[in-house]
Amino acid sequence: MFKQHFIFKNFEDCKPFTKERLAERFINQNLNILRGIKWQDVISENKRLRISLLENSHVESSGGNKDELFNHIHTLIESVTKQNFSNIAAEQEAYEYLLEYLTRPVSEKEASRERADNPDLKNWQFITKLAVNNFNERYSHLNEEEKKVIGMLLADDNKKVNYIEDLKKENLELIDKLIKEAKEIERIKILEGFKNKLSQSRTYDSFSADDFIISYSELKNNLNNM
Repeated sequence: MFKQHFIFKNFEDCKPFTKERLAERFINQNLNILRGIKWQDVISENKRLRISLLENSHVESSGGNKDELFNHIHTLIESVTKQNFSNIAAEQEAYEYLLEYLTRPVSEKEASRERADNPDLKNWQFITKLAVNNFNERYSHLNEEEKKVIGMLLADDNKKVNYIEDLKKENLELIDKLIKEAKEIERIKILEGFKNKLSQSRTYDSFSADDFIISYSELKNNLNNM
């Protein structure tokens, strides 16, 4: 699952925070990406990937001492996606472990330089710039395309819809370009199939918008690599 992969990557690779409040915001921001997703869907998708990619073999972390971290992230994902999750003690332990991990002592060079918002500064341009800088710092471990995607997953619904339409337009332009360059009939048919699906009118609600962002972003990446 794309969102689950993002969350594990964000927690594992982000620079530690010097302020606990910023780390808490980061945790909640990432878990909010999973809104509307059901725990059973997470389990089913993980099983599907294990069967298709690993022939249903047992999977263990290769992250050395990261096993405990991954287990706690898994617990938090379960707690926000499972409707009747009742193991409050495990959830609290996982949250506290992750908070401690994100605020662990590191050298000044390794620490996140994200700054807390200053309530005395009312200049909207400064606040906007600060927010952008903080976002880039917080997600500096992601590549530029991944930053765009997660930025939209965290945005409000109106921005998501506009971004989806932009992605749709970009993909259609890429497909037209590839069709003109294509020589194999089978390749043209595949591209035209993508074009027909993209050209269909869509409506986006709060839950489906994230799926369209992820699907269209992955399609754009695949088209650019064709």
